Amino acid sequence: MPKVSIVLPTYNGEKYIKESIESILSQTLTDWELIIVNDCSKDTTASIISEYASEDDRIKIITNEQNQKLPESLNIGFRQACGEYLTWTSDDNMYKPQALKTMADYLDSNQECPMVCTAMDVIDADGVYLYTMTDYSDEKMLYTNCVGACFMYRYEVMKKIGDYDNDKFLVEDYDYWLRIFFNYGKIDFIDKNIYKYRIHEQSLTKQRKLQISMQLMKMRKQYLDNIINMCNNEKYILCSIYCDFMLEECLDNASRNKLIKAVPEVNAICEGVPSEQIVIYGAGNIGKKAYALYKDSVLYYADQNPLLYGKKINGVEVILPDKISEIQSKFDIVIALSTDKIYSAIKQLEKYNVRKYLYKDINKQY
Repeated sequence: MPKVSIVLPTYNGEKYIKESIESILSQTLTDWELIIVNDCSKDTTASIISEYASEDDRIKIITNEQNQKLPESLNIGFRQACGEYLTWTSDDNMYKPQALKTMADYLDSNQECPMVCTAMDVIDADGVYLYTMTDYSDEKMLYTNCVGACFMYRYEVMKKIGDYDNDKFLVEDYDYWLRIFFNYGKIDFIDKNIYKYRIHEQSLTKQRKLQISMQLMKMRKQYLDNIINMCNNEKYILCSIYCDFMLEECLDNASRNKLIKAVPEVNAICEGVPSEQIVIYGAGNIGKKAYALYKDSVLYYADQNPLLYGKKINGVEVILPDKISEIQSKFDIVIALSTDKIYSAIKQLEKYNVRKYLYKDINKQY
C-alpha cells in the first residue's frame, strides 16, 4: 500500500500536463501512486501520459469511454486508490518538491486531523508568479472556498464522506471540503507554500464564472442549516451569505427567513433602487463602481479610513461615518463593500441612526 494516492483527472491537458507529472516525479516523498484519469481527451494527452506510465510503474492510467466531467472522474480515480493518504491535482498545476512529504508528515503527527491544506503560489499561463494564497480559516470555510488546491486527507475520511457529488460540478471540491468540515469540525492548515496554482483563460474557473456562482448559491441553500449552526454566532458570515443571495437574485423566502432569524440586522438591507440622493458607504474600488452607477445622486462618500477624510474622489468629498448624522439633505445609504464587511457597516450605521441601507446591484453591474 503506498503512502499517498494522487488522482490527476485530465481533459485535453497536453499544454501543461508534463509539468504537472514532472512535479510529482520530483517529490522527496517517493512512496506514492499516481492515477491519471483521461476523460476522453481529443489532443495528445493520451500519448503523453502513456509514455510516463511506461517508464514508471507507480503511474496508472484510466481512460473513460465517455466524458464524465470532473466529479465523476475523481470518483473513478479514487475507487482505484489504496494509499493511506489521498489527494488530487490538476493537469495545469504543480507541486513543489516537499509538498507530499510536508502534508503526509503533518497527518502522521496529528492523528486527530482529517484533512490538511497549505499555502500556495498563484502563477499565470506562462508560470510567472502573481501572488501567494495563505488565507485558510475555519470561519472562512463557511462562506468561501479557502482550502486552495494543495491538500491531503485520510483514506478513512473518503470512506466516511463518500463520492464527489456529480450534481456539484464546478463546486465539487468546495462541497467535499464542507462535508468533511461538517463531519469532523475542522480542517488544518500548514502555512508553508508548497504548490503552484495556475490561472489561465482555458481554466474552468475563468470560463464558467456565472455557472460557478449559481452552483455556489444552490449549495449554500442546501447547507444553510449547517452553516448557521456552525458559525458560532459570527453574524458577519451569515450577513455575507444573505447579501450574496441578494446580489445573485436568488434569495428565496425560506433562506431569507432563516437568515433574518439568525441575523435580524440584515432586515435593514433594502432591495431595489435608491429613491433619494445617496451617500456611498465605502470609498474603495466598489465605492468607485457605485459612483459610476449613481453619480448624479451622490452627496458624499463615507469611509472609516481617517486618511481619506476630507479628500475628494470623483469630485465627491469623503466624510467619516460619524458625520453622516450631520447631513441635512434627505438621502439613502448605498453600502459599497465586499459582502464580508457589510455586517460591521450595518452595525455602525445603526449606531448613527441611519436606518435605510441599500446594497442591491453594486457588484452585479460590473
